[in-house]
Amino acid sequence: MTNVEVTMLGTGSPRPDLERSGPSQVLTIDDRHILIDCGEGTTAQLMKAGIPPESIHYLFMTHLHSDHVFGYGQFLLGGWGLGRRKLTVVGPKGMKHFHETIIHLFHEDIDYRTSLGRPGNGVLDVNIIEIDGPGEIDCGLPWKITTAEMVHNVLTYGYRFEIEDKTVVISGDTAPTPAIVELSKDADLLVIDSALAPTGVYRNTKSPELQKIWDNLQKEHCTPEQAGEIGKQAGVKTLVLTHFLPNIIEEETKQQAAAVFNGEVIVGKDLQVIQVKNTISV
Repeated sequence: MTNVEVTMLGTGSPRPDLERSGPSQVLTIDDRHILIDCGEGTTAQLMKAGIPPESIHYLFMTHLHSDHVFGYGQFLLGGWGLGRRKLTVVGPKGMKHFHETIIHLFHEDIDYRTSLGRPGNGVLDVNIIEIDGPGEIDCGLPWKITTAEMVHNVLTYGYRFEIEDKTVVISGDTAPTPAIVELSKDADLLVIDSALAPTGVYRNTKSPELQKIWDNLQKEHCTPEQAGEIGKQAGVKTLVLTHFLPNIIEEETKQQAAAVFNGEVIVGKDLQVIQVKNTISV
């Protein structure tokens, strides 16, 4: 039987946080690792998790916001330096331009290292696949991978991975939308944006600026309760909440989701490893 697990490399947000790295997770299928998003600290988090960065040959980007891509330069060049010799990156339109910009910024660095005898494959021949709308993705992996467009302030895609009898969905950043419910239908595990988790900073703020930010965030992220409702409507078995601002109130976050969702609720933590099961935990 195929072993499937998700490692939460980074469960944070654009706000720097010592407890939570930038958004990123690894889907592991037996001994094969697939990276989804590449926030600040991703390469170091991979190493802490015991996953060699050079073993990652597929990266899926949900969108190109800074907190989801800040770690890409280190992953790209660092993984190459460690011996990676092939890489495919799947993402929204703009991914190719972003990748080529990184290559251009560090071309002298890359030229120097290749002059020492290091082969350029794995950094100069990266296969970039830009998604052209919702549907099934053909990227060379042997599993069915489907994407749908989320509701955010830039083009954002959620991903559904079907591995034999197990299904994992990563939402990316999104406000509630029928698309994430449909994408997550009967999934065994849904990793979902819950950036609107309770935090004393915003709850007790007297700052008009902070209040305006919080009000606008309602248009592009989920509360834990909304994440729970999505999981309930989709018939998901396990719900993993992520993308947290600093200092969320974790127990209240879990309670809000569990109030509407009857399956297992996990408030994600950095480096947490979650086994994907197709039975409901009790």
